Amino acid sequence: MVDQTELLERLQEAQRCARILELNMSRRTIQAYLIACALNNEIHINNIGEALASGIANPGPLLLGAFEKTDLHQQGLQLLNT
Repeated sequence: MVDQTELLERLQEAQRCARILELNMSRRTIQAYLIACALNNEIHINNIGEALASGIANPGPLLLGAFEKTDLHQQGLQLLNT
């Protein structure tokens, strides 16, 4: 999980990349992809644009990667494995 300062920096980079890719950032799906890129700290900040473009073509891995970073997912895993 990323702290709030890092999250803001990563979101700003994702928005910059979305503008370059000429994406409609008012769409919910695009917003979800931007957030997913920002949340997944396994994606280096310099690779967010590449991850975003790849996520648009195949969103499953991008969204799953971000979801796996959440506390809710970790709690669910603990419950499943008990």
